[in-house]
Amino acid sequence: MTNQNAAVDSEAALDPGTELTTGYGSSPGVATGPVKIIEDIEEADRIEEGDVIVTEMTAPDMVPAMKRSAGILTDEGGMTSHAAIVSRELGVPAIVGCGDATEVLEDGQRITLDGQKGTVVVAEAETDDGEGDDAEPEGSRDVEGGSGGPPTTATEVKVNVSIPDAAERAADTGADGVGLLRLEHILLSTSKTPEKYVADHGEEAFVEEISEEIRKVADAFYPRPVRARTLDAPTDELAELEGGENEPHEHNPMLGYRGIRRSLEEPEMCKLELRAFKRLHDMGYDNVEVMFPLPNDASDVRRARELMEEVGIDPEKRRWGAMIETPASIRSIDEIIDEGIDFVALGTNDIVQFMLAVDRNNANVADRFDDFHPTILKAMADVIETCNEHDVDTTITGQSGSHPDMAKFLVEKGITSLSSNIDAVDEVRRVVARAERKLLLDAARETLDDDVQPN
Repeated sequence: MTNQNAAVDSEAALDPGTELTTGYGSSPGVATGPVKIIEDIEEADRIEEGDVIVTEMTAPDMVPAMKRSAGILTDEGGMTSHAAIVSRELGVPAIVGCGDATEVLEDGQRITLDGQKGTVVVAEAETDDGEGDDAEPEGSRDVEGGSGGPPTTATEVKVNVSIPDAAERAADTGADGVGLLRLEHILLSTSKTPEKYVADHGEEAFVEEISEEIRKVADAFYPRPVRARTLDAPTDELAELEGGENEPHEHNPMLGYRGIRRSLEEPEMCKLELRAFKRLHDMGYDNVEVMFPLPNDASDVRRARELMEEVGIDPEKRRWGAMIETPASIRSIDEIIDEGIDFVALGTNDIVQFMLAVDRNNANVADRFDDFHPTILKAMADVIETCNEHDVDTTITGQSGSHPDMAKFLVEKGITSLSSNIDAVDEVRRVVARAERKLLLDAARETLDDDVQPN
């Protein structure tokens, strides 16, 4: 989103409520605190409890600082960027794609950001006791939460998890399981590329690091299922880590060396990830399921299954599946199902990106990232219909899975489950319950009409 506001002059900036910049509200809640502009990852240690992080874009190394912050603002990125995903899981109000936040704002300046509306304004002046005129404590967060007991639904409502430390918060939503645990955030949080980590600490340490982080989530949700996705980190993110100098330079990393295509080119590294799953299975965590990202066709899925078998995971006894994220995989869904998968996950972040040719991390085209484009809806409906015919579970894991209208649409199409953001679980569950009741009512009315028809 290109910012429409020029920098305000010093006098106007003194007036509480003056709008300073705007962006895409990516994590709901209102936060007030002093600005800390971070120009380099090494400056993240400057962030103290209650500060508002202002940066060009967050990175995995910044997660500890993000946990301490009251709010987050980024110049770049969209609703599926690292900053958006992580801030939602941490419950930290955030705005992405501001365009000029690092230029308009100044270190130490007190601001109030609204992570729902996407607005940033001058905060109320502090009083002598250190609080603003609105009595809002420095560095405070006001994040909306759900209320009331959860309705029971036939369509499962699961939750997405990126950071194992957020597992307890995610589990407290009462979600039916984890529809997507992103392994890349676990690996990137080590500050080293997987290859560098193995070189420094050894293969067993790598396997243990992954398995112990997944275990945190599996413990929090047991016996509810946890679907963990193998590494899907683009090269530009890996390049920022220690050892990243060996990463290939790509003009468009989202279309490049990532997901299953990298796993199949580096099978020994992928097998280390799969050994972590095997280790958890051997420990009794039968709720941990393997999911492979970004396959194009059945051959990709077949080779992934063979890697599982090579490390001792029996695909006939352990549940496993694949992300459906490319036009090719949508067209190849029948053949992919024939490889023996138990479930598919509709990764709408990439489906939309690839089908509409819109870079999901480019704020300049963020307004063209349309989850509800007719071709997107038809593609998902077709996949669900085919999977239902073959008794294969379906879920949605992208950002749009948290949208009430999308939830209603997918329930009507017969999806098995939806996996939403932590802050959206309650609302999605209520929407699902209403949609299911309407389907039952419509079916009952149709049956009644048939019964009263004259012979």
